[in-house]
Amino acid sequence: MCLPILVLKIVRRVVTLALAAAIVYLGVTLYQVYKEAVTAKPVHSQAIVVMGTAEYNGVPSRDLAARLNEADLLFKEKYAPVIYLTGGSSPGDKFTEAGVGVTYLANKGVPAASLVADPVGRDTWESLTAVAKVLSAHKIHSIIIVSDGFHLLRCTQMMTSLGFKTSAAASTNSPVKGAQLAIDYGRETLAVGAARIVGYKILSIVRHGS
Repeated sequence: MCLPILVLKIVRRVVTLALAAAIVYLGVTLYQVYKEAVTAKPVHSQAIVVMGTAEYNGVPSRDLAARLNEADLLFKEKYAPVIYLTGGSSPGDKFTEAGVGVTYLANKGVPAASLVADPVGRDTWESLTAVAKVLSAHKIHSIIIVSDGFHLLRCTQMMTSLGFKTSAAASTNSPVKGAQLAIDYGRETLAVGAARIVGYKILSIVRHGS
């Protein structure tokens, strides 16, 4: 067998093994993302942290409303005495996701003293690192993350890496279904899988350039 053919066979075998390993790695990660989504349970903590998502001219999207309703329920069941709202705004928006969340929960009867808005961040990492500073300043070390189920593993990993004791609660009436849900699970699988290799901070920098 001539050398070029041998080299080609070796390369093909290496590529095949690498692809197989990647498929197994992503399959395990998908299982972990799904498991967290369906088994996450909140524990009594010092604060609830709600992950922001779309709002429309001051009105929360159905997805954001579902997250806020879950936080409202946890607050009224006395899982934590204060709710922190995350999420900034897109260019040109008059409202922030965090600010809309405060207004929504206040209208549901949550006292203003129990609501804190932190309207900073272009993605999950930036939002959570920003709110982590506020939480630490308030001597808060244990939290409940509220978001869609598919988003929980990434969020809890981030906050745990930032030094917080973290549990989670999925928004039980999330409107994300069908094909969109499959897309979101795929995105979360890739994000968690990549972050285990390079870290969430690096992924955020790659995404935004700073």
